[in-house]
Amino acid sequence: MDGSMTEQGQDVAADLRRLIAEGCISEGALQAVTRITQEKIAAFLADDSAGAERPVAEEPTLSPQEMTRVSILGAQLAYGFEIDDDERLRAILETLTVECGFTLPHISRLTRVALDDLTTALDDPGALESEGRYRIALRASYLINAVNQARPVGA
Repeated sequence: MDGSMTEQGQDVAADLRRLIAEGCISEGALQAVTRITQEKIAAFLADDSAGAERPVAEEPTLSPQEMTRVSILGAQLAYGFEIDDDERLRAILETLTVECGFTLPHISRLTRVALDDLTTALDDPGALESEGRYRIALRASYLINAVNQARPVGA
């Protein structure tokens, strides 16, 4: 990734300006989420050449690390909600098991969700009633948040 485009090839600043115009997020919320100063967020959003080549002497609006964070957030907000909820539930559980090292029994004990329901959610989420999927999604999302808060900054 070159720092100015998401992996889908989208213009990050344009996506974020569109989300702001549609009332999906504000510059203040972007600043609160990314912890990038309001001045840098405003300059990035105002820069119509964010996707264009910059002269070498000109400093970029955002650092490469900040641009990565903003790009990921922008892509998730602009395109992530197009993912089917059953696929999202499966992905949450796969993240907990594959990337975080939790087993399904761990998740079952922590969330107080039956192991059989978690197994079904991984195999065929649609086979569960909506209340069950909702309960798993909510509790597994809480675990994802706990994991993310425990990880070192920049990891």
